[in-house]
Amino acid sequence: MNENCKKLPKTKLTKILIIVLVLLLLISLGFNIFPALLNNISYLQKPYEIYIMEAGILKNNLSFEEGEDITISYDFTHGDYAQLISKYGIDTIAGEGTELERAMRLMDEYAPRLTHKSDYDNSIEMRALPLLEHSLDNKSKGINCRSKAQILNEMCLALGIYSRKVWIMPNSPYDGDCHVVNEIWDSSLNKWVMLDITNNQYWIDEFGTPLSVLEIREKGAMQEFCTPVQPGDNMDNPEKLKNKYAHNFIYIMKNMAYTEYLDYSGVSENANIWLLFPENLDTNYDKIISLESVIKSPVE
Repeated sequence: MNENCKKLPKTKLTKILIIVLVLLLLISLGFNIFPALLNNISYLQKPYEIYIMEAGILKNNLSFEEGEDITISYDFTHGDYAQLISKYGIDTIAGEGTELERAMRLMDEYAPRLTHKSDYDNSIEMRALPLLEHSLDNKSKGINCRSKAQILNEMCLALGIYSRKVWIMPNSPYDGDCHVVNEIWDSSLNKWVMLDITNNQYWIDEFGTPLSVLEIREKGAMQEFCTPVQPGDNMDNPEKLKNKYAHNFIYIMKNMAYTEYLDYSGVSENANIWLLFPENLDTNYDKIISLESVIKSPVE
């Protein structure tokens, strides 16, 4: 036998094998642990820290461009409304009370019965009747926030409640995700109130007063108290509700950079889109609506 090919003593071989196994184990752990460590190295570790970032963006953009004074029209006479009432009994569901109370009952009834699907392809005509036929109580056929808001919008208009869809939009040009909500005019409060049928929520301040889209936006920017709530929530501890709905709170604040409105509110979306846009941001869009046009009463 060649002298250079002598076998290693068993003790040496055992030590080498142990060293190799330990090295392999350390390498394996490194591949699993190091990415996790990188993922945890962030200055955005808590929801509140994310909100601080969002609040700063909103505060820097509190003032809006001087837009055009327009009048949004509301259709209370479309032929689809009678069928909405007769087929779905929305007048009975809404019941009596203020515009907000009636609209909230509709939202609370239909929100859980309409499955959310963020990548829904908008293949169904943007009208409440075909959307309900497609998606109501059918978990396999979800629809997006825009379509859900259309359903609630038409239901409210069918019952004589001033209602409009509002697109709430993010600041980042790389963020393709926005959200669509409703605002209804409540005559007892003499103001607009936001309803989010996708999450079955509306928003309140520290006194329990329901808020509009722009009131939520301003309070978020100034770090004043506001929170989403659901119909039936116990309002004794609003701070607890804010913690409960922290995810939705942050999501809505992310989408408050600017807002979009249609100049016709009714069946379908056959209307012009108008932007309420911050003066500190740039846009090439030419249909800019004035703040007064958005906050004024729709009741002549």
